[in-house]
Amino acid sequence: MQSNNDKLNQELISFLRQDELDYPAGAAKFGPASLPILQELIKTDDENLATKAAYLAGFINDKSVPNILAEAASNKFATVRIAAGFGAKKLSPASANAVLQKIMNDNDSGVLKMGISAVHDLKMADQFKARLKKISAAHQDDIIRKSASKLINK
Repeated sequence: MQSNNDKLNQELISFLRQDELDYPAGAAKFGPASLPILQELIKTDDENLATKAAYLAGFINDKSVPNILAEAASNKFATVRIAAGFGAKKLSPASANAVLQKIMNDNDSGVLKMGISAVHDLKMADQFKARLKKISAAHQDDIIRKSASKLINK
């Protein structure tokens, strides 16, 4: 006989394997009970599954989410790190800080764009002023340089 945990894990993985996901509905359905399995899925070598797991974790309201997203912000896959940055936007500035410290020091342009967007949305430019100045002066991507510069001058 299947345990409730096995059933939840199977349902969760089936949900994540869909092409188009309704993340808010998934977060409501699976809730905080799914966070341990999501955390494990984020660590897998399946980039697609890990990315979707990180996005879903960001939609769940639980005190463990900032730590899960901070861990995802160091993932080997840029798409997972982008998902962590997106999830940080849903946190309070204090909770998002550890995630954004990693995201804002990432070398991947897509990850950095998400980090700058999160810093903007959470009104945290003052906390990242030194990093934003460095990005605005030296980053190879013109759009990223301009975005960082705009945040500094707000």
